[in-house]
Amino acid sequence: MNPGTLALLIPILAIVGGYIVAIMKIREKQSIANSAQAVENQVLRAELENLRRRVEVLEQLVTDDGFQLKREFNRV
Repeated sequence: MNPGTLALLIPILAIVGGYIVAIMKIREKQSIANSAQAVENQVLRAELENLRRRVEVLEQLVTDDGFQLKREFNRV
């Protein structure tokens, strides 16, 4: 290899290496963000399930015949 080729090859390799390092940093940040988002999704799913159970209980109470009788007694 002559010195002219080496003089061109070194900056090209440095530029390519810089891009590779930048891409690796971006991927690392994305993986951290994805794991944080996964944790947040789990929390939201648990909260949603809790709310669904509460709505089911409320539906049972409202559709219960005893509840209807109490409402009629309170109206009179």
